[in-house]
Amino acid sequence: MEHAPHAEHVEQGDYKKRPERPEHVERRQSPEPVQHHKTPAITDAIEQVNRVIEELKHSLEEMEEVLETLELAERQKIDDEREIQSLQRALRQLHHRPREHDPRH
Repeated sequence: MEHAPHAEHVEQGDYKKRPERPEHVERRQSPEPVQHHKTPAITDAIEQVNRVIEELKHSLEEMEEVLETLELAERQKIDDEREIQSLQRALRQLHHRPREHDPRH
């Protein structure tokens, strides 16, 4: 008799949830149409994700090439700045030397 109140409680709870159960039971009874219906969509989604992955890989390769170009440009800029500084020092040294061949002095 202790199980009877529990059973009534479960039955009352089931009664409240009954509208959901028939749908759930129907899904279990006919899994094939649902699977066949979903398979192309899932397959399409997988293919789309794979295409996105390939596009991202290609974009990553392009970005790595851009990065290499930028790093090369940065090194070249640093080398050019050093060369400019070296030429400026040489030019200043030429301006500060007494001019032996200058007829104006």
